[in-house]
Amino acid sequence: MTPDIDALKGVNLVDFLTQHYHMEFRRIGGQYVCHSPFSEEKTPSFFVRLVKDKWLFKDFSSGLGGSIFDFVRIKENLERFSEVLSYIRRALSAIPACAFDTEESVKASADDLAPDVDPSSATQRSYDVNRLYNQFKEEDISVCRDYLFKRGISEVLISELIEEDILLHNRYKGHSYCCFAVFNGKRELKCLDNHQVDGPNKFVLGSRSVFTQDWGLLPRAETVFICEGIIDYLSIKTLEEHAPPGLAVLGNDVNFDPALVGSARDIISALDYDRGGYSALLDLKEQFPLKEIKVYDLEDHKDPNEFLMAVRSLKGRRLSPERKLKLYKEFLQSSNRAELARKWGMDRSYMYDIIRECEKSLLDSFLMSKPGRKPEGKPSTLEEAWKRIEELENNYEREATERELLYCRSEFLKLRLKWAEIEAAELRGEVVDDSKGPVVKKQIKKKRKRRS
Repeated sequence: MTPDIDALKGVNLVDFLTQHYHMEFRRIGGQYVCHSPFSEEKTPSFFVRLVKDKWLFKDFSSGLGGSIFDFVRIKENLERFSEVLSYIRRALSAIPACAFDTEESVKASADDLAPDVDPSSATQRSYDVNRLYNQFKEEDISVCRDYLFKRGISEVLISELIEEDILLHNRYKGHSYCCFAVFNGKRELKCLDNHQVDGPNKFVLGSRSVFTQDWGLLPRAETVFICEGIIDYLSIKTLEEHAPPGLAVLGNDVNFDPALVGSARDIISALDYDRGGYSALLDLKEQFPLKEIKVYDLEDHKDPNEFLMAVRSLKGRRLSPERKLKLYKEFLQSSNRAELARKWGMDRSYMYDIIRECEKSLLDSFLMSKPGRKPEGKPSTLEEAWKRIEELENNYEREATERELLYCRSEFLKLRLKWAEIEAAELRGEVVDDSKGPVVKKQIKKKRKRRS
């Protein structure tokens, strides 16, 4: 691939699409999202992110994806790669140089802002993370301790963070930020992850990296969990008494070193229950096809911390049927019902409501189990039949959506492979057929003359 094409792939795709196609993006973790330019879907489903110094897009409403070349080819309905290349060059020449970032400027993006720079701005600035780390260590840590405690994190974990100098206090423009120091396995500081104590703002100072306190356990662990964000990581550790080793990706970018979970057979995904988390889950399955990916049961909550807060609040939890059955069994075996309610994170009145619901379900099941009735699973009344039909239709729609997604993904890969072959052939100066790809010349073997 020529340096010119490599340089164009390094152009900030977000800025290019914003300037040339007037698309409006918002940032979610390590990627950008907006409404699809290829469909009329109301929910934002068009994602752009930086992967190994190359900008890529993925549109989940249409199944399309690829680089800046793929986007322009599809959007402008161009057939030849040379036409795509010429169009991009003309478009970039019409955009002021200060309006978009090249590959070099991406490395100094808004993720790498110093604390005296507005995190929401695009100002590019270099700074010393180790100096900032030492500066933040001098601040009073009590504000951050109280903040994590209000988020439901256990006192033991908070104390460990303070003792290991991971939890810091960053003061910025009159606001306090709970700052986490992110180290690698060699205890080298990689970045500082900041969460506003009295607001929703977040920003990262330094080069984004995965966070974990289990560096010594990860290499030989058979099961690991993965979540978005450090607070979600701490929430899982608080929720599970014997939590397996895990790691937190800052945002929902799961492109971390595969060696970190190399020996694990199972990966528990505690990613957020939203579009970004679902996208990251698909990436996780694609990155580790030989491992079993299990989804952590958040009981319909958005993320692990929201789930933890529901448990800590002593209010009603949205329990799945499996957990209701588990609670019912423990209720029958427990002699201290108040302690059981505290263990499950709910008040006793709600716990007794669940127990009564379980008993009613059991009673209805016994009443249905009469001699001479049809085997379980077959409807016996018209109402049951319609309910069964509705369940089958829902299952069919869900499976059809999954099949459609897999089909779109396979077609996308075929298309990418075809265009890669065409691109390589054009660069070699070979003849190209747009419908079939590179034209391979037939080799005619000459017959050897027999010696007389």
